[in-house]
Amino acid sequence: MSLIKKHSFQLGIIGSAAALMGIGQNGLLVSLPFLIEQSAFDLPTWSILIALGSFIFLPSAPFWGRVSDRHGPKRVVIQALCGMAFSFALLALFAMMSQGASAWLVWCLVGLVVARIIYGATVSGMVPASQHWAILLCGEQHRLQAITCVSIGLSTGRLVGPVLAIVALKLSPFAPLVVMILLPLIVLCAALFLPSPALLNQHSSAPSSLPWLPSRKIWRFLSSGLLLCCAIALLQYSFSPLIGSMTDWSTSQISDAIGLLLTLSAACTFATQVGVIKKKKMSPEQMYRLGSALFVCGLALFLVPYIWLFSAAMILTACGAALLVPAYTSAATAQHANASGAVAGYISMSHTLGYGFASLLAFTATFSPSYPIYLCVLFAAMISWIAFSSPRSTTIIQVTR
Repeated sequence: MSLIKKHSFQLGIIGSAAALMGIGQNGLLVSLPFLIEQSAFDLPTWSILIALGSFIFLPSAPFWGRVSDRHGPKRVVIQALCGMAFSFALLALFAMMSQGASAWLVWCLVGLVVARIIYGATVSGMVPASQHWAILLCGEQHRLQAITCVSIGLSTGRLVGPVLAIVALKLSPFAPLVVMILLPLIVLCAALFLPSPALLNQHSSAPSSLPWLPSRKIWRFLSSGLLLCCAIALLQYSFSPLIGSMTDWSTSQISDAIGLLLTLSAACTFATQVGVIKKKKMSPEQMYRLGSALFVCGLALFLVPYIWLFSAAMILTACGAALLVPAYTSAATAQHANASGAVAGYISMSHTLGYGFASLLAFTATFSPSYPIYLCVLFAAMISWIAFSSPRSTTIIQVTR
């Protein structure tokens, strides 16, 4: 643990860089109704634009992970911060230009598309490189704690993002976008002065010999990541029809309830990662299995037709996910210790696939608000089966040698 304390300042900067992704993602979603109202583009257009940036993560996240393995994570984090600031600058510029300027609408739309392409092509390297950088600083023996530092940053960003966006929106509908220009530049200035970490086995050929497609050794972990994100996203898509079917609340009240549930989820995730994972209360194998069990129980509670149980369901679901993500991420990166960046890129790719798959299944809520929840429970049960069934789980997941 002395290495972690020694590099606590650097880990803080790396965690702050990862937090910007959470702030940007959730802040953009909070700002979306105001962007639709103030700009010339409707909800389907903005939804496609947001999805475009996420879709580009699929090929680019593993690519930047490999660049991190070969040339070091610092340059990847630097380019991700630059890309984030530049993409949000273009987003703000062309969104403001589209106000009352019908002659320029096509060019504004093209500019917004370019902004999201830049975001997906550059920011996709943020999490893989940040995890790789943290592992290099903390050492192989503290792999789980290193990855948790980045996860805590993401959770903090998701928790702070909506609040920051709400405060900024009081100034201007475009103020959250301006904030997302300034914050990456601030973190960029700090990251530029950090020393580049020494690569492990720098002269080894392991990174170059790693195949472009993920090896079978990490398929079970990638499957867990895909199923986890699919279940979480599908649950979020289902909140509105599910709550509406149980109450006679107005749209505003349902929106407030969803906001409270998401805030509760982010707070529980943060508390679990700080209180359990970072303090090494459990082994990775225990985290993997307990997390999968909590995840199933939490999602199953959403099937009980009592709105007051949703808070307990959200707590169990968030705690389960908070245990699962660092557990399978550290286990997967341990399989290719010389290519941690590339493996982290594969994990990021599986998360993106999960979110995309969930968007295809969201239509099931039109048949019954409970149908998507049944799918969520099924996906969670599959994760539990993966966690408990492998006869080699002890040797695969044990990463603290």
